[in-house]
Amino acid sequence: MIIPFLFRLILAVITIGLLLASVLIIIQFYFSKLNTLKNLRQNKVVDEEQKIILPLRLQAYERIILFLERISPNTLIPRILRPEMNALQLRQALISTIREEFEYNLSQQLYISTRAWELVKNAKEEMVKSFNIAGAQVNDYAPSGELARIIFEKAMGEGNQQPLETAVEEVKKEIQKLF
Repeated sequence: MIIPFLFRLILAVITIGLLLASVLIIIQFYFSKLNTLKNLRQNKVVDEEQKIILPLRLQAYERIILFLERISPNTLIPRILRPEMNALQLRQALISTIREEFEYNLSQQLYISTRAWELVKNAKEEMVKSFNIAGAQVNDYAPSGELARIIFEKAMGEGNQQPLETAVEEVKKEIQKLF
């Protein structure tokens, strides 16, 4: 009598143990799946955000590169220079154009690094400074071509393009990090 009782008791303990183990496995499986689904949703949200933000960032980089190219003396002066202008008018038009272009691109700082934005601002300020320095060497009422010649000479001789080139290189590095 004791042996069948012990046998039933051991069998009951084993059954209860297996049942508890099964319940624990099911609970663990449930939370594991729940966690996996949560991660999938988060990844999907990140992927959706990337689909929206990546094109905006690329567009910002493109616009910044275009801005830097447009404020280079080699592209800016031929666009602005008019034969009827004097040196003062040319200098004012160059500086005004740079500032307008910069203001037009202000929102791009949201999509590029702080370092790149600082380099872009520095390049803009250096161009304005170089135009003012060149303007100080010419009579305000001299022909605009005289100021243009001095700006070109300074740009080629002193490496005034360096702030522009540095900013362009930093933006290109950031673009490469995206891919």
